[in-house]
Amino acid sequence: MRSLLAGSVTLLAVASMFWLQAKFQGADRRAALGVVREYRSSAGRTIPEILDTEHPGRPPAWSVRTESSCQQHEAVTAEIDGARYEFMVDINGPSIHPGNRASEAVMAQLDAARPPETAKPPAQPDSMGETPKPPAQPDSMGETPKPPAQPASGAK
Repeated sequence: MRSLLAGSVTLLAVASMFWLQAKFQGADRRAALGVVREYRSSAGRTIPEILDTEHPGRPPAWSVRTESSCQQHEAVTAEIDGARYEFMVDINGPSIHPGNRASEAVMAQLDAARPPETAKPPAQPDSMGETPKPPAQPDSMGETPKPPAQPASGAK
């Protein structure tokens, strides 16, 4: 009876350890994917933006594998049209390193200046001869600013 109880407790402890380790690895994988997808360089560019310029309209298929669970190193891969981009992520840093030549080229573009946007034609005056103003953008609280009050007619 004692040996059955000891064996059951041991089996439960081992199963709990594997379950807990799987939860940690899953969290590490999600964090590594977030680091690669959300990192914005000092030039304002992101890896997904660069991949979209390389492969317009084609979303990458993202995958993550654990390189070292003890050191929290993950390999994040983006595959698009047969091209494979591998990024090595150190979650403790956090830092991103190229894992192959294709990702090295993407990393080099992160700090490059953004390509110029297509110029919009200037706004044309309306029938009253006034140039329309762009619509107000919401502030950080999500509220659209109100235009200043106009003085009543005849007021000085």
